[in-house]
Amino acid sequence: MRRITMIGILGATAMAACGCGGATGTFANKPRPPAPINITGSVNDSRVLISPTSFGAGPINLYVTNAASQSVTLTVRSASGGPPVARLQSINPDTPGVVTFSPAPGDYQVSAGEPGIRPAELHVGSERPSAANAVLQP
Repeated sequence: MRRITMIGILGATAMAACGCGGATGTFANKPRPPAPINITGSVNDSRVLISPTSFGAGPINLYVTNAASQSVTLTVRSASGGPPVARLQSINPDTPGVVTFSPAPGDYQVSAGEPGIRPAELHVGSERPSAANAVLQP
């Protein structure tokens, strides 16, 4: 009886091992997107300031502080026009805000939505390298 149980266990283990592996499909090893970068900005009563103003394409976290005397709506738009790429609604005075977006290569304007506040210019270059080999990335 003991011998039959042992043979049954060994047979089940061998069949399970044969079922593993043998995957015939292909795996598309697509590169990861670039790691997000943080850029900072501020809005005052005369203009929008962004730093840095030139960087590579990929995910962006734009942290902005409103130093103006009124609430502003921050809008990121292609310099050639078109719909907004990103928008941050109603940043109150003396309040920070963050907007996340992933621009394509090209030139952009960051405006505060008020006629007296001059927009900032951004230049987005070619895509940054993949974050595939970067450690401690999400």
